[in-house]
Amino acid sequence: MRPPVPLPGTRPVTVTVQGRSLQVQTDRAESLDAAVRILEDTFQVMESQCQLRWGSVPKGLDTPSWYLLAALNLAHRVARLEQEANQHTHNLEQTLSKLLNDVPDEPSAPVPLLDEDGD
Repeated sequence: MRPPVPLPGTRPVTVTVQGRSLQVQTDRAESLDAAVRILEDTFQVMESQCQLRWGSVPKGLDTPSWYLLAALNLAHRVARLEQEANQHTHNLEQTLSKLLNDVPDEPSAPVPLLDEDGD
């Protein structure tokens, strides 16, 4: 089987997660590396939580379920970050609105920079 033809502006990159490799096409290899690190960190946190709670990863947990749990953890994290960002935006909008309400509609009379004497 021939390797796929790269899409314009992309290059093939091999990523390895949990000992499994996959070749993908990307124009942002650096952000892909960061995503792989986040995913690997998520698996490590999950393993440490299982270690604390049960002493090891549950024996009946298969690889697809493990990956699904990681995906759910990451999706929960994204949802929480989006909610925090929305709240932050809402707070900024309220602050801006309050500041704009404090600004008078009519500009005040100009203040001369020099005394009337010219000093």
